[in-house]
Amino acid sequence: MHDCRHTGPGISRRALLLGGAVTATLALGIPAYASMKDASGRGSTSPDNYIEVQLLSITDLHGNLRTPTNDDGLLPDDDGNKTVRVGGAAYVAGHAARLRSGQKNSIFFSIGDNFCGSEPTDNKMLSDEGPAEVLNNLGLRFSTLGNHELDYGTDYFLSHMVQGKPAGTPGRDSSFTDSTGNPYGGLKVPYYSANMVRKDTGATILPPYNVEHVTGPDGTSYPIGFIHLTLQHTPTGSSSYNPDLVGLDVVETANKYAKTLKDQGVNALVLCIHDGAMQQNNATAPINSGTAVDGPALDLAKKADPDICAVITGHWHWWFNAMVPDPKGVPRPFVEAGHAGQIINEINLHIDPATGKVVRELTTSTNHAVTLDVTPDPAVQRIVDYWTEQGKKRYATVAGKVTGDFTRTPDAAGESTLGNLGADLMLWSANRHPGGAADFGLVTASPRTGSNAFDGTLRYAKGDNPADADGVLLYGEAYANLGYENPVLTVSLTGEQIRQALEQQWQDADGAMAPLSFSANVKAAFDVGKPVGRRVNPDAFLINGAPLDPAKTYRVAGLGYTLIGADGYPALAGFTNPFRNGRDHEEFIAYLRAMSPLSPSKLNRVTLVGGAAVCPAS
Repeated sequence: MHDCRHTGPGISRRALLLGGAVTATLALGIPAYASMKDASGRGSTSPDNYIEVQLLSITDLHGNLRTPTNDDGLLPDDDGNKTVRVGGAAYVAGHAARLRSGQKNSIFFSIGDNFCGSEPTDNKMLSDEGPAEVLNNLGLRFSTLGNHELDYGTDYFLSHMVQGKPAGTPGRDSSFTDSTGNPYGGLKVPYYSANMVRKDTGATILPPYNVEHVTGPDGTSYPIGFIHLTLQHTPTGSSSYNPDLVGLDVVETANKYAKTLKDQGVNALVLCIHDGAMQQNNATAPINSGTAVDGPALDLAKKADPDICAVITGHWHWWFNAMVPDPKGVPRPFVEAGHAGQIINEINLHIDPATGKVVRELTTSTNHAVTLDVTPDPAVQRIVDYWTEQGKKRYATVAGKVTGDFTRTPDAAGESTLGNLGADLMLWSANRHPGGAADFGLVTASPRTGSNAFDGTLRYAKGDNPADADGVLLYGEAYANLGYENPVLTVSLTGEQIRQALEQQWQDADGAMAPLSFSANVKAAFDVGKPVGRRVNPDAFLINGAPLDPAKTYRVAGLGYTLIGADGYPALAGFTNPFRNGRDHEEFIAYLRAMSPLSPSKLNRVTLVGGAAVCPAS
């Protein structure tokens, strides 16, 4: 396997350009020292006395503790073929140790989404406490807050994940025994975010920045300020939906805290943002190229305070290593290091001790593939192995029972047993949370667009063996077949908005129906003999026996993804007064505890009249 210690030359030598020109010396790749002067006008210190600093970063680990066996575990080789096997937390730690060897001033950190999101199921079943223990032992100095860290809710993240306070019943819902034999004690890696603020007070939920100190040859300490930004629309994203938060503008926030730090005498600044970009043909592009990069973080990189010496990104799960001119035309690194433990980015800075500023002409950056040709860190590997085994045990734990099969197979009206179960779960979840009470629940098991939280099957019998015909539903089966880490929201919709959403079940050019499913307290009849847009009569949509009133406001429970319109029912996105209940996975487990055994409902909640239905296949 090839050595990835230096997979490509530093970007200042390559002069990878985006949106502007750099100086001729950089374009030619000729080393050049900055001409910097201190406040007295004297020349800066000799280049031999510059303080060398190594920045190492990862992003979007998403709880991938083991080497991914899918495409997340592959990177392109020099010919653009995805054949280089990468990833695994113990290999991340091994490569980080190798890269840090001999470095006096090395700072290792993350750009966020360290857990939740696209992680393996075993982490979800154990409240992501396994990834948290790994993070605590990975050598990270700090982390930017990603959007997925808030998937459990703001207060859950701050109280349980950060502080280690139990959530629910210890040992059952959280506070599992870790690899040391102790209950979960919280994250030891500090998190930061400058633009996630409380809606009611405007206060940041985490510190906006941190200052790290590096040491010069004479023992003098020099500060480096790290400003942290989270994906701006995190509070309204489907999985991280938190109506108690507001995301502030990233450019304004970055520049605000750059000024704050400079006013404190911190002149070396780094911007970490959990939002990103991608390069052209990113899936096959070399990890150290950066041509034709585009994405929301690029706009920030062009506009952020010119005294910021590097912009390190994440969220998009891609890789690039580019140089982008700041507002004064001076290039600075603009980088992203993939996801799932694929890559470690290394930026090498040189600080002038006379000014505390970064000598920008000397900055280099390299993306290093986390290949499997190093010794995995044994301590981290031991933790990974422990949680892998705990995940297997949790998977095999009985979550509840069913008396029959729950499937997405639709009847003529688009109704399915799994869809009905999902809608009943929404209403039950909403009504058990103070402030979340709803009039009815809705889901879709056959969405027109996007992901599907109900893309599975809950079987009474697991196979041909008669002993398996016992209706037992295991934790692993429950997590795998219902839910995708979305919060159950309760929102306000007018009867007219609901009517419009119901009409949007028929919007495809071929007339196919993308049916919604409703909780058991709803009875509906739709006239498919009428033209699209006129098939819903409010008098034939009954909620607890009363017809839908277009002028009335209803409280409706559903998944965040559906209610923001991502499933293809845009009328739902006009809701007001959202309230966040629990997450789909955990709510389903609680539902099983309370209601088991579950029996498939009769398919009699929806009737189609006036013509034959055109429904999607299961």
